[in-house]
Amino acid sequence: MISAVFVLFLGMKKTILAFLLLPCTVAMQAQTVDSYGIPVHSLNVQASDALVPTVATSLVVVLGYALGAGIAAALTNGNATIDSPQLKGWTPLLSAGYEYHFPDTRWSLGPELGYWHYGLETSESYQHIHFLTLAANGKLYYKRAGICKLYGGLNLGVGLLASDGASPLPLVQINPIGMRLGSEKAAFVAELGIGYRGILQLGMNIGL
Repeated sequence: MISAVFVLFLGMKKTILAFLLLPCTVAMQAQTVDSYGIPVHSLNVQASDALVPTVATSLVVVLGYALGAGIAAALTNGNATIDSPQLKGWTPLLSAGYEYHFPDTRWSLGPELGYWHYGLETSESYQHIHFLTLAANGKLYYKRAGICKLYGGLNLGVGLLASDGASPLPLVQINPIGMRLGSEKAAFVAELGIGYRGILQLGMNIGL
């Protein structure tokens, strides 16, 4: 008899505890997606063309070595030459970040990590250049309703060449046009802009 009462008591405790936790569970579920179908917590994974930094790097390399070659030729009466490297093997800038969407507002904000690689090739060597980025990614939604949501974005951060003694570089990316196309759980994203990530960014936004 005592055992039966004890088992019944344990069962009632579990039922009461579940009943007390139910509002918390509902509240947590209500906060996963806002009223416009935008996930409150999400993961962004993107690949960017990195066209702008690639062109800028190419110009800096070409101009720098051209200047160096001119100075060397002037100092040695044309006897010295410098092997100008070529920019090769560059990859898209790959990025991943967490995004927090303030529920029922137009704003999202979150950190983002990125990686970009290119190579400098001469007749005698090939040097790998690894570039790491850390930025804050902010979004303002123009159109929040429907399966296609439009927004603008701004990234501010720093970049670091993965070599000894490298100094951080300030980074800016402005994307006036962005699109999130899909469900609240998973969506295709595309962005157009200018800055350290390039002109075109494509990827996925996954609700957490």
